[in-house]
Amino acid sequence: MYDATLNILGLMSGTSLDGMDAALVQFSEENGLQWQLLEHFEFEYPNALKTLVNNCFKNASLKSEVDQAFADWTISCIEHIKGKTAYEIHAIGSHGQTIFHDPQNKYTFQAGCLAEIAHATGIPCITDFRMQDVLLGGQGAPLVPMGDHLLFGMYEAALNLGGFANVSIGNPKLGDGVIHAFDICPANYVLNAFARELGKEYDEGGAHASRGSINQWVLEDLNSLPYFDKKPPKSLGAEWVESQVFDKIDYLQPSDALATYCEHIALQISKVLAGKRVLVTGGGAWNDYLLGRIKAYGVELKRPEKEVVDFKEAIIFALLAYLRFTGKDNVLGATTGSGKNHSSGKVFWP
Repeated sequence: MYDATLNILGLMSGTSLDGMDAALVQFSEENGLQWQLLEHFEFEYPNALKTLVNNCFKNASLKSEVDQAFADWTISCIEHIKGKTAYEIHAIGSHGQTIFHDPQNKYTFQAGCLAEIAHATGIPCITDFRMQDVLLGGQGAPLVPMGDHLLFGMYEAALNLGGFANVSIGNPKLGDGVIHAFDICPANYVLNAFARELGKEYDEGGAHASRGSINQWVLEDLNSLPYFDKKPPKSLGAEWVESQVFDKIDYLQPSDALATYCEHIALQISKVLAGKRVLVTGGGAWNDYLLGRIKAYGVELKRPEKEVVDFKEAIIFALLAYLRFTGKDNVLGATTGSGKNHSSGKVFWP
């Protein structure tokens, strides 16, 4: 274990498949943990890789192919960054692409968590952050609350609106004790699917949702899914969405589906966060219609500066890599259900 000033490149690609976010972050611990976002980059998902990932969600025989393809894309993104930045990169924290997540059966699979990234780029790479926690009996998720606690202090809760809406509640800095964190419900994973039916990658600002009609019968059907009555720790994966959500809503017109599903997200979030002051980040934080519906149910949302909204998860995976690289705990076992804090992630050397 050692303390040092290190520049860590965090890479994050979420289940909404809207691209790779990269954050180069400098960490030091001279007077407690200090951090600075040095540079940030974003990369559009290659169409062939997106198709392969979507196919692999439904066909596990494609695992090896998508594993290699995602690692190759990751390497190309890193090489691009190396050519653009004047900063030395001391290590890489790569989340990979979640394909399967089944912690009840002690299994989770993030594509692209391969040693080849370190070998090809010449930079140590920390990856495969979730498996150790799953083997310890946890959900392997959420991992972001460690960053919410260490980097984004003064809120009662932190809400991420990505492929899934996930939250960390409670802040030891505010005297709130243990952080509780879990996936609330699918979010952009579903919204983007209906936006694509309208020829869009996503529903910008919630424009189409705002013109749609909420189908109360479908809304009640979605809200009745057993997952929402489970107590944390709990987490969701793409396979759950495919099997539980789409058949309840996919016969609606796209705008009506968007309006109905935004209402579902807002209701589920309000059940958890009504009356709280909440930091909101992730791609869905730019969906003004969705944020308006969440606020209408009594949640006080604070959207920070654009760089934090867009790159928060990449920043946090840089932090998780920094903690693993320096031998410190990077998983809060109380939030994942493993019951013990631990330092997770495979470290590959060039």
